[in-house]
Amino acid sequence: MSRWLNSPVAIGVGTREIVVGVRASGLWRARKHLTPAEPASFAIPDDQYGTESGLLDALRAALVTTPRALADEADKKDPREEKSSTRFAHVVLDDFWGNHAILRGDFRTLRARELEEVALAHFTDTYGIDGDSLLVRCCVQQGGRALFASAMSRALHDGIHEVSAAEHVRISRLKLGLPEMLNGIEFAASGDALLMFVAEELMQAVMIERRGWAAYDAQRLFPGDAGNASRLAELAEQLFERSATRAGFKREDCTIYLYGNDTDPAPFEARFAAAVRPAQPAADDSPARRLMEYAQ
Repeated sequence: MSRWLNSPVAIGVGTREIVVGVRASGLWRARKHLTPAEPASFAIPDDQYGTESGLLDALRAALVTTPRALADEADKKDPREEKSSTRFAHVVLDDFWGNHAILRGDFRTLRARELEEVALAHFTDTYGIDGDSLLVRCCVQQGGRALFASAMSRALHDGIHEVSAAEHVRISRLKLGLPEMLNGIEFAASGDALLMFVAEELMQAVMIERRGWAAYDAQRLFPGDAGNASRLAELAEQLFERSATRAGFKREDCTIYLYGNDTDPAPFEARFAAAVRPAQPAADDSPARRLMEYAQ
């Protein structure tokens, strides 16, 4: 069978673009004489921006052509194997398509279902959304005193699975971007920091105090904001003021870590103890391309 068609497809879903590549499996890595095909990009039309129907239509169109095209490109280099119609996919979505929260409390004795109920109550109370329309996922911090929760539309979740199944793609992992980015962070030894994630439409902040999750906040961005470092630094200060939970913790004592879009650290250095931009995917990659890389 073709290694490309048996390796999971990696899909990054942005707000304006979907990028489809192939995730290298152990078997694929063993085929060192082959090189990966270039991921394919598919635009979400401007008139469907921000709509679940627009996302699903674009995903359907992308899956009709791109996974097969990637496989065909690989098979030109290695045509010896028989094709299989079964494909698996890892999907990572822009956080525009969901919501996150960090909740503080004693979660040590709660079961998974009880944790989901706590998270669901938070999202329904905060956003006024019918709980039946949401799908939540939770992760308890070591020590059991903080809960990281994510929520997305159940209709969108089910729609992605249905569209993919219709094109003979089975979704084996479907996640929002922020948890994937946090999983890849090797945090410095110092215990206090503000982690800032900047995309075109959304700026997210995760407050770390004494090496533990303290709070989450987000700010929608208007056109032009994402490329304006001074404006982002001003918003980061506001997010810090809303997120700091420890008495006496000042932004002048806090290091800010900048992720996502390439951003000039100078305006942040003027407001925080230090501004650090850790190594991460190339800044000239599109947001959807970076999400696709997390899916790999």
